Amino acid sequence: MATSLLHSMALAEDGLDAGIIVRDPSDAFSTANELQLEVFINGSSRELVAAFRRDPDGALAIEPDQLRNVGIYPAEEAMRPDGLIDIARLPGVSFEYDEATQSIHFTVEFDSLSARVVKAHEGVQEGSAAPAARSSFGGLLNYTLFGSTGGDGIDDIWSYEGLSGWFEGRLFSPAGVLTASYIASSSPSELYGSTRLDTTWSYSSQKWMTTARAGDVITGGLSWTRPTRLGGVQIQRNFGLRPDLVTMPLPELAGSAAVPSTVDVYVNNARRVSEQVPAGPFQITDLPVVTGSGTARIVVRDALGRETTSETPFFASSNLLASGLWDFSAEVGFARRFYGVESNDYDGRLMTSGTIRYGLTDWLTFEGHAEGGGGLVNGGAGTVFGIGPYGVGSIAAATSSYDGQTGFQVAGSLELELWQDVHLFARTQRTFGDYNDIAGVTAESFHGSLPEDVVISAAPPRALDQVSLSTPLKFDPSTLNFSYTHLETAAGDRSELLAFSLNRPIGKASLYATAFTDLKEKNSFGVFAGLSIPIGDSVYASTGVSSDSDGTSVTADLVRSETAEIGSVGWRLRDTDGSVTNRAAAASYRSRFARFEAGVEQHNDQYRATGQVDGAIVFAGRDAFLSNRVDDAFAVVDTGVPDVEVQYENRPAGRTNRRGKLLVPDLRSYESNQITIDPTNLPLDATVGATREVTVPADRSGTVVRFDVDTDVKAALVTLRADDGEFVETGATGEIEDKGQSFVVGYDGQAYITGLGSQNRIVIDQPTRGKCVAEFTFEPRQGEQVSIPDAICRPIQ
Repeated sequence: MATSLLHSMALAEDGLDAGIIVRDPSDAFSTANELQLEVFINGSSRELVAAFRRDPDGALAIEPDQLRNVGIYPAEEAMRPDGLIDIARLPGVSFEYDEATQSIHFTVEFDSLSARVVKAHEGVQEGSAAPAARSSFGGLLNYTLFGSTGGDGIDDIWSYEGLSGWFEGRLFSPAGVLTASYIASSSPSELYGSTRLDTTWSYSSQKWMTTARAGDVITGGLSWTRPTRLGGVQIQRNFGLRPDLVTMPLPELAGSAAVPSTVDVYVNNARRVSEQVPAGPFQITDLPVVTGSGTARIVVRDALGRETTSETPFFASSNLLASGLWDFSAEVGFARRFYGVESNDYDGRLMTSGTIRYGLTDWLTFEGHAEGGGGLVNGGAGTVFGIGPYGVGSIAAATSSYDGQTGFQVAGSLELELWQDVHLFARTQRTFGDYNDIAGVTAESFHGSLPEDVVISAAPPRALDQVSLSTPLKFDPSTLNFSYTHLETAAGDRSELLAFSLNRPIGKASLYATAFTDLKEKNSFGVFAGLSIPIGDSVYASTGVSSDSDGTSVTADLVRSETAEIGSVGWRLRDTDGSVTNRAAAASYRSRFARFEAGVEQHNDQYRATGQVDGAIVFAGRDAFLSNRVDDAFAVVDTGVPDVEVQYENRPAGRTNRRGKLLVPDLRSYESNQITIDPTNLPLDATVGATREVTVPADRSGTVVRFDVDTDVKAALVTLRADDGEFVETGATGEIEDKGQSFVVGYDGQAYITGLGSQNRIVIDQPTRGKCVAEFTFEPRQGEQVSIPDAICRPIQ
């Protein structure tokens, strides 16, 4: 003890806070070693073990990060040349090391405590690992078939008008996805016509969070640029490959607790975090929020139930990137023209485009864009910035040069959440001189086919202004929305659209009204008001009145909404009278194989009947399936046994077919999807290794999920008795002789034994009675659980 007191006195003479080291004096000159010590601060255990270094002179040191993690601020004046913190030199800190309990007890002033960091959301970093997505080999064809009949009178309602179809084919494998889409049509004037839409191969890398595409692509863009269709190649950041990655900055909150307390954090009155914190400052990071404005309320409650509450407003926006995060897109190819009209019309000039975003800080994101080719050079830069808890803003500028013409573009926007839920959005964009981009210069090549009196310019607009304001009323539950749009095209055409809308709940019903006008055109206005009333869970009725320059009409609707569940039925009845006559009736049904819809309609003197089928044909798992449309990923569940019930995320997904398979559509790509089976539907003589599987499918691909169901296990429930009629001991272990198939004996001498043959000899080792041998015959019975009663187990001599 004398050694520790001398060490403390020497430190005190240097003007430093003294530490007390309780240890054996004979260790004073031992070599440096590592200690793993439980940490106590101000009498409370941190429930943490930290690594300390003890020097030959008895001094204790620790790494700065570890010291901060246990709750003490690593002051710079205590830093040693080797980068460790000498805890005896920490201001406002004293300590006592207890060798017997391998613990260290700190006494720390409040200002020397470090903030306890509480992660409200276990976010991931850009380079961190993610569940590996996989894709089986296969293909599918999504389709929509639409047919109609009708004419200029009720007698012509069944006259053939036409048949059309939309088709999307996919081939998928671990090497990527090849997609092709097109539309086909037939009518009395044209027997057959078709147009190719897109043909693209894509491959995605989760590790690099990028997607590479070849074929028909859409260039990346920003709020102040215009994406363009190209036939070429593209490499693009794809945050969708990592749904667990939060790309926008999340709010951070801070506070302090005088004593160990519980901290609850509420976001918009919903509790998001509940955590125990020690005495001292704390910091809440990665708080999960939705985009837009909100209020975070921190409630600190101590052991006596005393509460301290504070509120902090925030604004979260996906337009901002978290600090250090990159987003980019780069393309090269030939501009696509007449998309949806011509199958293979591309401009002959090679074009390039590049877009980049980078989170400089959590409140400032840099943006850049460049494009060129065929004599065009275009480039610009901008920023998106946070405005405290009120909103975000952006500014950008770009310049271009093409065919001796130069021009400039400036753009800016504001999105603000003002007092009492008043939301304001404003945007302006202006071009000067002859500003151009890829869309503008590639569209010029086909303007020559237009009549001379028709002037069309595809160049960016000269002016674009947009303002919208949403505000709730203080004296009424209504919400008002105003919007104004001013557009001046490069050809000089102008429009100013002014719109107003009101929404008000009335019990379970909803009242709504909308009015709009174009200030640049006479008699260009419209007004619509209506009331929507729910009737039950899925049926609602609505009525409304509309008026415009053509007159006034009254509309009534009765609708039953269709759901995504198999067997769901929907229907709609509509009647409109007044300046327009429109009567319609339609019904839809969703089967396991496709969705069907049919309807009849009268529009003034025109009568029409329509029919539509939406579905998919899937080839995967060495089988073919008919299904509803598959927009993202899917799984083929293979149990090998028919009529087994399958659940997807604890919801019924269907039963396996006669081949023991079931297609489960609508899986979420790059996310964990849980699929389970109900073993009660299995045959009595079947065994299953697991009833739950988790699959992570790749983008627009399919996986095969196999359950290890064995219907040829050759198993029986055997009741084992000794010579005296007593059951074999519970817990005894046994095995089939010459096969090594082991089992355990349960209550009443019962054992479930698999791998049986026609003649069987088993050896059982009982805990207190020693070993015994039993012999019996076995004959399997299809679909039944075989029971063998009273097999005699005789002691081994």
